[in-house]
Amino acid sequence: MNNILNYLLESGLALAAFSLFYLVALKSEKSFNFNRFYLLGSVGLSLIIPLISFRFEGVPSNLVAGTIFLDAVSLDSSPTNKGMNFLSYLPLVYISVSTILLVKLIGRTTTLLLKRHQSQKIDQVRQCIIADSAEAYTFLDTVFLGSQLSTEEQDLILSHEKVHAKEWHSLDILFFELITALLWINPFIYLIKKLARTNHEYLADAQAIQNANRESYIQTLAAHTIRAQGYELAHAFHTSSTLKRIKMINQQNNQIMKIKQIIPFVLGLGLVLTFGCEDAVEQLSEMNDQEAAKAIAQVQTSAVKKVEGMEGVYDQVEVLPDPSGGMTEFYQWIAGNMKYPTQARKDGVEGKVFIQFIVDETGQLTEVKSIKGIGAGCDAEAVRVMKSAAKWAPGLVDNKPVKVRMILPITFKLS
Repeated sequence: MNNILNYLLESGLALAAFSLFYLVALKSEKSFNFNRFYLLGSVGLSLIIPLISFRFEGVPSNLVAGTIFLDAVSLDSSPTNKGMNFLSYLPLVYISVSTILLVKLIGRTTTLLLKRHQSQKIDQVRQCIIADSAEAYTFLDTVFLGSQLSTEEQDLILSHEKVHAKEWHSLDILFFELITALLWINPFIYLIKKLARTNHEYLADAQAIQNANRESYIQTLAAHTIRAQGYELAHAFHTSSTLKRIKMINQQNNQIMKIKQIIPFVLGLGLVLTFGCEDAVEQLSEMNDQEAAKAIAQVQTSAVKKVEGMEGVYDQVEVLPDPSGGMTEFYQWIAGNMKYPTQARKDGVEGKVFIQFIVDETGQLTEVKSIKGIGAGCDAEAVRVMKSAAKWAPGLVDNKPVKVRMILPITFKLS
């Protein structure tokens, strides 16, 4: 569940960054085709960026290569059933809302497809006359015109709606609606969807005005300020953004636009590096025990080796420290004494905690600490149990006891 929450958070932050740049730099520009694909690409990249990861070789400074790496201890626990755990119902709530939105989307799409069958192909686009109506909207390649519109109004509106039909703007809207149903919790998807609809209108206006009288077109647009009801997947000629459209029609092109078009690529690269870059510590929790051991220890040899910067402490010795009764009994002792934290069970937290400690010359476990954990009380619990462990047989160098640094991964897993 944590992975899903992280994905939703990173996806939301990426889309927020793309949205902010659009509002600041692109919203008022007349490069409508670029803006169209920028908005589509923003949603696509926000879905992909959280899945991208880069891994760099090497181990962190607190995990010096050669440190003795023990086999993992696994602690299993069933999730608590005491009281109502709201978090456990979140996936069900999320899926239920997505299902409802998907069903509504399918219903609206089906309604428009059925109405489309009543159309006829005229002048490269399908047209359908709506009886006793003054509406005008487009879905896919079909333009719907109300019978109450005058001939002059129909001609002007048709020139606008044909652009929506020929460029298949409805496919963009269907894409945004689908993503909204799947990621409805992300507030920025609603903003992007609204911005895309407005940009479609700008684009259609820009092309329609080339073959029409500007004043007549603006007057017709101003006369249709009541939004069509019930067909949110369609592009209605009369929208609530009428004043913005009129302002955009009269606005001059900005020569700085070409420079602004480069910035989104830099922004996208920055987001990929921000969310995709993982350091070696983050990689450890995703590795299995063998991979982690290889990354940390690299090459195990019998050569004696001291820890850099730690006087008298070794990370490779001739004789390894050993708990009383052997490692198998020690692992059983840990599993028997460690309790799965209540908060971790409640939140569904599971994963691997890496505990670093030093076995001193007397066999006492000292300097016990978590160098990579999962929170929710798991790190503290692992440290607590390790600090209460009995003495070990110390490690030996030239038959003399020495301090030895070791790492023990403890896996917390809900069954």
